Amino acid sequence: MFEISDIILGALSKGPANGYQIRRRINADFAHFQSVSTGALYPALAKLKARGGVTETGTPNAPLEQRQFEITDIGRNLLCERVAASGADERLRSDFLAAVYFSDLAGPGEVERLMEERVGVLNQEIRALLALPLREMSNTERFTVRYALAIRRAALEFLRHEGRAIVNAIEIESR
Repeated sequence: MFEISDIILGALSKGPANGYQIRRRINADFAHFQSVSTGALYPALAKLKARGGVTETGTPNAPLEQRQFEITDIGRNLLCERVAASGADERLRSDFLAAVYFSDLAGPGEVERLMEERVGVLNQEIRALLALPLREMSNTERFTVRYALAIRRAALEFLRHEGRAIVNAIEIESR
């Protein structure tokens, strides 16, 4: 399973960056499969630095945003080991699915709201993926974007049909 430290190493494999740039890379370039908060980023960077996976340059007392981080050979090896150890499992944690699972307690209006909101989110995510600079990406990077697009498009199609059907079924039950 990929941890945030592995994703940080992947972001730094694209070149040195400060904390803000690392976070921006992850939340923009990898948004289709990962995001990171500032609260998770800097502790993970500190652990990577302690393990020799990254080096840090800049004034020691300077704000974290002004310090540059760079992946080391150890970091590249750690990332390669993680890739080699990974399988084909996907993990899905979804606030949407959890909310829908229990939404019958709140009534048909809540189910319908959740469905409409999720359709809007999926459309936004699809637009963001289509806006990525695919021509500048490697084949594997393009593959992950296309895979993420396929999943979101399939989810959108499913919600257009099954989402409407479940809302209708709940409305009928509540009469």
